[in-house]
Amino acid sequence: MRLFGIFVWIIIGAILLWFFAMNLDQYVRIQLFQTTYHNVNLIVVIFITFFIGTIVGAILLSSYVLNARADVRNLKKDRSKLLNELDGLRNLSIDEIPDAETKITPQPKPDVDLE
Repeated sequence: MRLFGIFVWIIIGAILLWFFAMNLDQYVRIQLFQTTYHNVNLIVVIFITFFIGTIVGAILLSSYVLNARADVRNLKKDRSKLLNELDGLRNLSIDEIPDAETKITPQPKPDVDLE
């Protein structure tokens, strides 16, 4: 699977190099807010937009990862509490268990008509 991923990245890199080679002499006009930039190389514009997109994506992804880590930390804390409670209940003798918690109430059987 890793070899396939490397092969895909090589294909993507080759396509990008071909695209850049085809547009090496292309210049564009950029209007950003109130400022206009004339004769900006298209490859520079593509690199800058890719870089900005990568930064924005990394920020969004990092916020998701931090939230997931906080959730995992809370779940581990809850798991630890439950394991301690379970160990405490395992160590109780039958005489120490209160009667109210051990009574089992029978569930009524539902009436099922098979016709």
